[in-house]
Amino acid sequence: FNSLPIMDVIYSLRPHIGGTINSAGNTSQAYLGITWGWNFFCNAFLNFSLGGAYHNGESETSDLNKKSLGCSTLFRQSLDLGYQITGPHAIMLHLDHISNAKICSTNEGLETFGVRYGYRF
Repeated sequence: FNSLPIMDVIYSLRPHIGGTINSAGNTSQAYLGITWGWNFFCNAFLNFSLGGAYHNGESETSDLNKKSLGCSTLFRQSLDLGYQITGPHAIMLHLDHISNAKICSTNEGLETFGVRYGYRF
């Protein structure tokens, strides 16, 4: 989203909402939070965000192919390196990390890396 007027005081923070769907049936997540952005060359930008996520993965498992994430609700941080194509459309290299900061019994965390399309409302 665009920056809210109340957030202009704090470096034009923007709220965000989104999700990551695992097409193989493994851990998917829905998330929300706050994003800080920096336009550094023409239409190129760097975003950093903090927030929370809810996932459908395993809280605890002995399956070596799955991670024990401890809680269903986790902290989330992300980084985007992107290009504003035109208007509200952008393409980005994206990295995010979700974990529980050792609040729950286990805390393996989960990282996601990929290419993403963004649309700013």
